Amino acid sequence: MRRTVGALVLILVILASVVLVVPMPDVDGVRATVSATGAWAPLTWLVLMVACTQLPFPRTVWTISAGALFGAATGSLLALAGLAVSAAVSLVLIRRLGDRAVRRIADPAENARLAAIQEVLADRGWISVLGLRMIPVIPFSVLNYACAVTRIRLGPFLGATVAGSAPNTVATVLATDALLGGGSPWVFWVSAAVILGGVILTGRELRFLRVKSTA
Repeated sequence: MRRTVGALVLILVILASVVLVVPMPDVDGVRATVSATGAWAPLTWLVLMVACTQLPFPRTVWTISAGALFGAATGSLLALAGLAVSAAVSLVLIRRLGDRAVRRIADPAENARLAAIQEVLADRGWISVLGLRMIPVIPFSVLNYACAVTRIRLGPFLGATVAGSAPNTVATVLATDALLGGGSPWVFWVSAAVILGGVILTGRELRFLRVKSTA
């Protein structure tokens, strides 16, 4: 748990340092170009995000890009919509493919974690989805795989996914917008505190998963 928090703090410090030291493209110019494309830019972003997050590709990259390209409000809505669509697509596709296909798609090193997550889901249903979505170290796609081979219904699954992912997702978008868009520094630090709080408050779930995966 300490390593996870330490790693997250290090990432935030590096990100802030890079933004302050490395010359960055004019954010207003980039956003003006994006805005000039009309609906094509957000639609393209959404399609690419949904496609890439079907595999173990870091969703955080897309969350950061949403804040950088579309700003705080639009970026937050787009990031939440993207994760909801991606999760729904994963659930439907994986249920058609079956459990064996899930284990072929998942990295072999993730199979123990996948089995532990499935056991938690079987015991606690959508409540566990809500908690697990708040843990940044749980890969988005791996949790989708695990949920797909349980009996959880699509509605509760999506509701728990959006609600559980919202704090860290919105905080990341706001932090990115504050750093790149010249927003108030307190927005960045409040967002960083929310992200760290999500890690700390859900540490119990993470320790539980580790115990399950080594049992």
